[in-house]
Amino acid sequence: KKTTDSSAKSSSHLNVHLNGPSYAPPMMPIDTDDGILYKAIGGVSGDLLEQNSQMFNQVSSNFLAFQIHENVSILCKARDNILAILNDLNDMPEVMKQMPPLLVKVNEELANSILPRPPHQMKS
Repeated sequence: KKTTDSSAKSSSHLNVHLNGPSYAPPMMPIDTDDGILYKAIGGVSGDLLEQNSQMFNQVSSNFLAFQIHENVSILCKARDNILAILNDLNDMPEVMKQMPPLLVKVNEELANSILPRPPHQMKS
């Protein structure tokens, strides 16, 4: 009788692990709202961040639908939005420049090796 009980416990324990994902779930789910209030950020930067969020969701959908070629133009626009936000940060008043630097930088060399160059870089 003890053998039956212990096997029931171990099989129920096993089912819990088998039903769960066999990999670590992403830190931020890509198919749900991440809780960022873009209106709270406000202005052009908030609008651009919201656009990027929507575009990254579209990139994800394109991967799932095997429409990867459509992602190039979307990623170019997202990169342009990020660069516009960074330029806006550089134009902020002195008090805002006292904020710590961003921990992550855009690797423009890598982005430019994969994506077409932004219009402002093509002219120079």
